[in-house]
Amino acid sequence: MNSLEEGKVPISGLLYKEWKQRQTLLLLTAGFLAILGPLQIINEYFHYKDCLSALHQYSGSVCTFSIDYSNRNLIGLHFIPPVMMGLFLIRGGRAERMFTLSLPYSRSRIFHTKFFLGAAVLAGSQFVSYGVSDILFLALKPDAVHHFQSFSAGMLVISLMIYALVTAAGTITGNLAAQLITAFTVSVFPIVVMTIYLLNAEFLFGRQAVPDIDFPWSGFLIYFMPAAYIHTSWMYYMKHALLISALMGFCFYLFGYANFLKMPSERSGHFILSKLIERTIQVLVMVLSMLGSAGVCGYAYNGSYTGYIFGMLLGAIIGFFISYYFIYKKTKQI
Repeated sequence: MNSLEEGKVPISGLLYKEWKQRQTLLLLTAGFLAILGPLQIINEYFHYKDCLSALHQYSGSVCTFSIDYSNRNLIGLHFIPPVMMGLFLIRGGRAERMFTLSLPYSRSRIFHTKFFLGAAVLAGSQFVSYGVSDILFLALKPDAVHHFQSFSAGMLVISLMIYALVTAAGTITGNLAAQLITAFTVSVFPIVVMTIYLLNAEFLFGRQAVPDIDFPWSGFLIYFMPAAYIHTSWMYYMKHALLISALMGFCFYLFGYANFLKMPSERSGHFILSKLIERTIQVLVMVLSMLGSAGVCGYAYNGSYTGYIFGMLLGAIIGFFISYYFIYKKTKQI
C-alpha cells in the first residue's frame, strides 16, 4: 500500500470501526470517570446532613461540610480506567488484528487512531467531571474544598501517563498477563534498582558509599516511579511531579508507537514478542535477582561474604527460573 492510496481513505472509517468495536469499554470508562468527582461531593454532602441530624445528641459538636481531594482511595479509583483502556484498546483477538492490519491504513495511523481515541475519552470524561463538580460546588456551597484544582490537573496528566505505560506494555507482550506484569514492573522499577544499589553498595563499601540525597530532591525523585502517584503526596510537588509524569507518558507513547510499527501480526504467545527485548529483559532479570538476593542474604548472615556469595548463587537460580518460565518459554495466550 502506498501513501497515496492511504491518503484517499478517510480516517473516519477507521475511527468508526474502533468506536464500534470498543464502544462498551469506552462508554463505561467515560461514565465511571465522569461520576467519580461528583459522587465524592454528594457523598460528603450526605455525611454532612447526617452529622446535622445527629447534632442535638452531642452538645458542643460542630458539623463542617468540607471536601478533601487528597483522598488516596479516590486517586486509586482513577487508576482503574486508564489501566483497563490500555489493556483492551490496542490488544485484540487474532481475527480482529488480522482484519485491522489488512485495512488500507498504515500501522502508524492505526496506532494513533486507537491511542488518541482512548486518550480523548480519558481526558474528555475528566473535563466533564470537573464541570459537574464545579456546578455542585455552586449549588451545595461547601464550607471548604481542598486540593480540587491540583487533583483535577494532576489526575488528568497521571491517568494519561498510566494509559501510555499500559499501552506500551501491550505492544511488546504476547498476552494480557505479560502486559500487566510488564506494566507493573516498569512502574516500580526505579525503586527496585535504587534499593538493590543501596543494599550492595553499603555491604561492599560501607555506609560512606551511599550518598545522601538532599531535600527536596529526595521528595520528588520518587516520582520517576509511576506507581508512586497512587499516593497523595505528589500534590505537594505539583510542578515537578506533573512535569516528570508528562515526560514519562510521552516516552511511553513513543516506545509503544515504535514497537507497534514492528509488532508481528500474529502474537506468538511468548511473554515478550521481540527477541532482542526478550534477551535484554532476561539478562536484566538475572542480574537484578543475583544482586538483590546477594544484598539481602549478606545482611541476613551479619555481613558475611559467605552469605553474600550464597545469595548471589540463589539469586542466579531464581532469576533463571523466572526468565525461563515467564519470559523465554512460550505460554498459552490469554
